[in-house]
Amino acid sequence: MLKFDRYIGKNLFTTTLFAVAILSGIFMLGNIFKEARPLFVGKHPSPMLVVEFIFSVLPFSLMFTIPFSFLAAVMLVFGRLSADNEILAIRMSGQSLPRIALPVFVVAAILSGFCFWLNAEIAPQAKARVKNLLMDAVKADPNKFLDPGVVQTQLKDKRIYVRDRIDNTLYGLHIHDVASLDKSYASNFYVYAESALIYVDLKNNQIKLKLSNAFALQDDANGTKIPITVEDVDPVLFSFDTKRKRRFKASSMTNNEIRSYLNTTPDLSKKERAKLSNAVTSRQSFSLACFAFALIGVPLGIGARRKDTSTGFIFSIMIGLSYFLFHIFAGQIKDETSNVSTILFWLPNVLALIIGVWLFRKSRSK
Repeated sequence: MLKFDRYIGKNLFTTTLFAVAILSGIFMLGNIFKEARPLFVGKHPSPMLVVEFIFSVLPFSLMFTIPFSFLAAVMLVFGRLSADNEILAIRMSGQSLPRIALPVFVVAAILSGFCFWLNAEIAPQAKARVKNLLMDAVKADPNKFLDPGVVQTQLKDKRIYVRDRIDNTLYGLHIHDVASLDKSYASNFYVYAESALIYVDLKNNQIKLKLSNAFALQDDANGTKIPITVEDVDPVLFSFDTKRKRRFKASSMTNNEIRSYLNTTPDLSKKERAKLSNAVTSRQSFSLACFAFALIGVPLGIGARRKDTSTGFIFSIMIGLSYFLFHIFAGQIKDETSNVSTILFWLPNVLALIIGVWLFRKSRSK
């Protein structure tokens, strides 16, 4: 059986790598266009910056593509072994189905450990790195977001329109500070200038504007527009101060950072505390997706009909999407105690264990 273990493990590993390469390439395209949109506005970024950005986005794609690819590989490999009667030949030699599937569980355990390390450490660090890359791009080229004739929406909470631009001088500048997402066309601060010069404030690590022939309007508490003299207006276009107060978001914090933050911040609200705790639970549960898929994929792959080459893909898509959608649904639950979310995050793995055991027992009787 050692030779057959190596045979199954090799086929499973190579098929998984091939599927990861294809799915990651597709998945990364969406992430690149979503996260790196500011990099491609205006002048093209340097090739090194784009390559660095791609490698920073890669961990996000691997979080999803590794489990999905492993499930597809299990279905395809065991479907082919069953179709070629190789599984039947091994079972006739006295080997049980769980023993035949042992290489699958070994590979699943290795991938689950890798996925946990990826979800808990690498992906959050990459998330923070992506923000720094965008900051570096703006610092290198302040005009990146200010193409004339286009309403710029890349900068958070700002809508900017420039009629014309010559080098670092802007003409016909309109700046709206958007008040809130539910009032996308309202603003609590509006500036118009016939011309404006972009300059970098190294002391405060900000990109600012020097306005000429400008006026500004600001909302008071009642929503009334109050005019402001131009001497009082020095709009900040972008801030790249790396020493500014850090925004603690679960998506850009490792598990250890989340636990440390929870322990050192006793005045944190129940809602925020539950949100951070749920992030740790979600990563732990989601890391076992490969093991859960192994339990279901082996008996389903063996039970696939001979010459029915599309069955493995159909089953893998249905199971994978159901698992991922359940995790997404669990993440949307607003629970201040995090008990309900914890149950929902672990429920897919429990269901996979129950269904997998039942399918194995059913396959043994065939």
